Amino acid sequence: MSVIEPLKPLVSGLYRCDDKFHLEALYNQLEEKNTFGFIVVDGNGVSLHSLTGNARKNLFRLEVSLPKKHGRGGQSSNRFARIREEKRGWYTSKVSEITIHHFIDPNTTLPNVSGLILAGSAQLKEEVLLKLDQRLSRIIVSVVDIQYGGESGFTQAINLTKSFLGNLKFVHEQKVISELFDEINKDGHYAIGVEDTLYALTTGLLETLIIWNDLPIIRWELGKNNDPNATKVIYLEEGKSWEENQDWKVMSNVPLLDWVLEHYGEFGSNIELISDQTDVGAQFVKGFGGVGGLLRYQTELPSTAPDVPDNDEDSEYEYIW
Repeated sequence: MSVIEPLKPLVSGLYRCDDKFHLEALYNQLEEKNTFGFIVVDGNGVSLHSLTGNARKNLFRLEVSLPKKHGRGGQSSNRFARIREEKRGWYTSKVSEITIHHFIDPNTTLPNVSGLILAGSAQLKEEVLLKLDQRLSRIIVSVVDIQYGGESGFTQAINLTKSFLGNLKFVHEQKVISELFDEINKDGHYAIGVEDTLYALTTGLLETLIIWNDLPIIRWELGKNNDPNATKVIYLEEGKSWEENQDWKVMSNVPLLDWVLEHYGEFGSNIELISDQTDVGAQFVKGFGGVGGLLRYQTELPSTAPDVPDNDEDSEYEYIW
């Protein structure tokens, strides 16, 4: 027996007696690629966190005790003010040092998160922002005021930026599809439609597979009755079925999306799951059937290859609509 771990921790449970496996939580993990870092800072300490989809992680916590403003007059007031400023300066510099350690990849010297949210109280967060490493300050996507620190502050920061973070997924989706459309406009490195895209994927030509997350296509694998080693694959719209005949029998049929999610890595490709909830996503689904991709280099695909006599009735791949 083998155990397959999910890409990220599952944060919810489900118990249901049903006639199918419920894999929605796993699909959601594949959809969400962006990880955001959170810096939560106040006068009692700083904590660093990450959020990927709905999977949250506590990375680091440093507690401090900064002196309050001194209300007494005289010479001691100046001395206490100087001490207070020195400790705040040390603290904000320490925060900057810690963020580099946790949010900069030492191998690439680049940020390891898609964006940073800085959450804090009063002027302290502004002082931290001024001292952040430039590589991190450039990816600050939001600065918010919070009432608490630590884990409670992290939760409050998530709630304050929830709508913003949700919109970023659509921004990423638009960027991916726009890149595909740019390649199509200049007749560049692209594949569209099931036939060309699956050919490019299975031959190692496809760098990035772009596929609709509700793709209604079934992958049928057929075996030849008089030759156990002869197989071919056909793709049918959901609701249609292959009728067995004297030459071919059905060996398996699975949703194409499920097959792709299981096998795309074997061909060295990346994957982008696209919804139809944005204008460009809906255009991609309606215009290209929800399947396309970016090639490693420009090459001829089945739909663009010169017409040649087809004498091979047992072709491995066949596309039927």
